[in-house]
Amino acid sequence: MSLYSEVDLPHKPTEHPDWQESWVLVFRDPISGAVGFLRTGAYVNQGTTQTHWGMALPDGTRFRRHLLDRKLQPGDRTETTASSGTAKYSIPDMKYCRFEAWDKDADVDLRVYDWFPSQDWSFVGGPNHGKELSGPVKETVGTSGHPESAGRLEGRIRFGDRVINIENGIAYRDHGYGARPHAVFRSARWHAGTVGPDMSYSLVSMHDQGGELHKFGWVMLLGKRQIIRDFHTVSSTLCDGYSVIGGWSVVKLENGETLRINVDTVDGVVTSTHFNNGGPGSSPAGIEALSIPRWNGRAGVCDFNMIDNPRQGEAAVSHTLFANCEDGLTRRSFDPGWIR
Repeated sequence: MSLYSEVDLPHKPTEHPDWQESWVLVFRDPISGAVGFLRTGAYVNQGTTQTHWGMALPDGTRFRRHLLDRKLQPGDRTETTASSGTAKYSIPDMKYCRFEAWDKDADVDLRVYDWFPSQDWSFVGGPNHGKELSGPVKETVGTSGHPESAGRLEGRIRFGDRVINIENGIAYRDHGYGARPHAVFRSARWHAGTVGPDMSYSLVSMHDQGGELHKFGWVMLLGKRQIIRDFHTVSSTLCDGYSVIGGWSVVKLENGETLRINVDTVDGVVTSTHFNNGGPGSSPAGIEALSIPRWNGRAGVCDFNMIDNPRQGEAAVSHTLFANCEDGLTRRSFDPGWIR
């Protein structure tokens, strides 16, 4: 029996002008130390597609390329595939998830073999505590669904002339669909990742435009989904007020158990909805902090995502120390090793 179902495939859009659907892969190869973030999606009713793509190596080699306003082409969305021109998602024969991407400076062709079926967020706190997302709150978080999972990774990546074959990597993936209008909200943390088959998780905390706090998430522990009583995520940022170099999350489960997940960031990738580094008419620029989470002696991969925008501004991001806002192949000049 396949772990995959129609929830993992492209959905029929509503008539909302900001309805979007996207698939994200966060990955790490323990042998080379390579990490990456790949997102392919489309604002279907606007007729545009999007690729967000960033990768890095521990020596500071990094790649980033976003393509955010490509015209949606016939064949980009089928029953089992979605393409944004430079990136593609598919589930061949409903056996694994495949992520592909192409650029003159980089390539990826990766396969994720999930450990468990996709999980959607549940409320943490409030009157709907413990229940999966439903009702008006979906408009608050800009989604009708957010199925996520994790698994073993294999395939091939390329940085310039360097090709890396991955035989036993680790990956986390997500899939968001629904209305996602432009909103200049105040702050958000999305700590989502895995340390292997024993423990995977997704933790979301955000302040909306009006200042209300929302928390969602799930934990898959030893093959069983656990209800979260409460959690907090703490991000360590540099003096640019933006570059994340690590942190931690502490999760209280309903059964009384407490999990602490410590995080060391390998590199950061700046993302925004409509412009490379944010700006008027785009979402507040966030950092996909591609990181190594550690729990109970195990190490994995996570996105330690952070958006801080307490004054609700719309200026573009620039002059960052550890968050990549440049295009193409570059070399990071900042070394955080001595301050960790």
